[in-house]
Amino acid sequence: MNAIFGIIIILSISLLLFTNPGAVLSAMLSGGEKALSLTLKMVVVYAVWMGMFELLEKSGLSNKISKLLRPINRFLFGPLPEKANDFISLNLSANLLGMSGATTPMGIKAINELEKHENTTYAIAVFFVINATSVQLIPSSILALRTSFSAINPADIILPTILATSLSTLIGILLCKIFLKRKK
Repeated sequence: MNAIFGIIIILSISLLLFTNPGAVLSAMLSGGEKALSLTLKMVVVYAVWMGMFELLEKSGLSNKISKLLRPINRFLFGPLPEKANDFISLNLSANLLGMSGATTPMGIKAINELEKHENTTYAIAVFFVINATSVQLIPSSILALRTSFSAINPADIILPTILATSLSTLIGILLCKIFLKRKK
């Protein structure tokens, strides 16, 4: 795939060099500037949320969230090891806030913890489906992108996002319940 993109870029730059040589350098510089600006804005958003998760862990609120979500987790995943339940709860909480990229470390820790135990294939599959469909109450990443591109009303996507992600997650969970058997 990288070879295809490389060929496309080389052909595009070659074509531009023959048709409009002055546009090549300005397009490359402005594209780089926009990419750097967007990256910095996204880093700030992620830094804020990662700081929040660190505070949650150090204050003990992550354990309370984990206990609060335990009945929901038991319904969705079946019985879970304590550490896996903690990581899954934080992961799901962060996904609800729309920070799917910031939840990756917690998701990896949850999967690693689940893999240490027997009969967790069902829980891993459901966890993967829920993360792939990702219900978002506050789509923070998309709001940050829309704000960086000066959208008139960046928050006008909140309701459609909630509806779309809720429906996709519900369908994913139902399909897992239908097609995957939980070992007792």
